Amino acid sequence: MDVSLSTLIGSAAGCIGLYSFVPQVVKCCRIGDVAAISLRMFAVRTFGLLLWTVYGYALGSPPVLIFSALGVVLSSVILVLKVRGSRMQPVSGDCRHNQPDQKDSGAAEPVVG
Repeated sequence: MDVSLSTLIGSAAGCIGLYSFVPQVVKCCRIGDVAAISLRMFAVRTFGLLLWTVYGYALGSPPVLIFSALGVVLSSVILVLKVRGSRMQPVSGDCRHNQPDQKDSGAAEPVVG
């Protein structure tokens, strides 16, 4: 069995890329807090990985096919958790509503006397 250098490099790149993504998936599954995750970014990422999977199949490249398919699975897990989490949280139009009011430190306050 003769494995080409490009297949080895592609496999190593796929392993590293997938390995870097696994801690995020594990954290989201354990804690369930996906508030800081962008729904749009993960939707686009999942679609892009799906296209890479199709490309890997069309090209006949096992590293591209396998690692992009695994990436689709991991990205889809976070996407599903994000969609479920956003349905459970109330939606506010402005992020500033959750912040406490702060006074301007440079403004002078009247002295009552």
